[in-house]
Amino acid sequence: MFTYVLRRLVQAFFVLMIVMLVTFTLPYFQPGGILAPAFAVLGTHATRAGVHLWGVQNGMNHPYVVRFWNYLVQVFGHFNLGHSYKQNLSVWGIISLYVPRTIWLAASSLFLTIVIAIPLGIFQASRRNSVADYAATGTAFVLYGMPLFLLCMLSLQAFAFKWPHLPASPPSGVSPWAMFTDPVGFILPVACLTLAGVAALSRYMRGTVLEVLVQDYVRTAKAKGCSSRRVLMRHAFRNALGPIVTILGLYLPGLLGGALIVESVFNYSGLGIQTVNAATTIDIPTVLGITLLVSILTLMGNLLADVMLGVVNPRIRIEGSSR
Repeated sequence: MFTYVLRRLVQAFFVLMIVMLVTFTLPYFQPGGILAPAFAVLGTHATRAGVHLWGVQNGMNHPYVVRFWNYLVQVFGHFNLGHSYKQNLSVWGIISLYVPRTIWLAASSLFLTIVIAIPLGIFQASRRNSVADYAATGTAFVLYGMPLFLLCMLSLQAFAFKWPHLPASPPSGVSPWAMFTDPVGFILPVACLTLAGVAALSRYMRGTVLEVLVQDYVRTAKAKGCSSRRVLMRHAFRNALGPIVTILGLYLPGLLGGALIVESVFNYSGLGIQTVNAATTIDIPTVLGITLLVSILTLMGNLLADVMLGVVNPRIRIEGSSR
């Protein structure tokens, strides 16, 4: 198990290095290159000599390799994601207030998605081609094919504007505990994000369980007299978890992207709102800092999914150690 986890850590490290290389290189392609922030800082005093002096003072005259090394030391040594020259604040100082709120939103949605989608997929597989299966499949197809922003807008129209029973947006402020102190305001954002995830994951779970149910060992268990419930839970469910864990790891980037849309529609003060504002004001350091942070969170989620896959399916660890 230790070798399996270590191998996944090394892979994640190399992926992170590639992401950091890309985020470090992208500012070279903006108008004005890496000296573009000088024009925002100097304003009307941005003469050629002034821009050059600003670049020297901020280390922009160093070679590419030296600057990239300093960037790595800055991120890993001091967890400094850069400096926003538009707001004259550190990038981490800007987004640190919003990160917990987005994490709570994504985590609660992920928990509800797993709790609802996995039993629903198993139920559909056990009742294949029944009325309940067709109804759940049709609903899942509608939710899966509907853009998330449209689902959010319809939810607002139905439950906040037409029948005003739920708040149209969560409480204002940046307290990370607002979800627990005033949970009613988070029902619509969490529900929309959860429904989008359930629509996809339940379909995967249904297909995986159906695929397992036709395997030879399942037929053998039935021939030995095992009940349908025991076959479904002891054999089919356990062996179907492997692909589902992998899909959950791949689902995390989409979950964070969906959180951005949900936060924008419901005016939720999270990382998504900050990303939209930074992109609108062309605050390149903040956008790249958020990109790097989301990449790190995604790699951590995928690493956790890989570890859980090794726990669920020990054959993966054995096959990996024999290579």
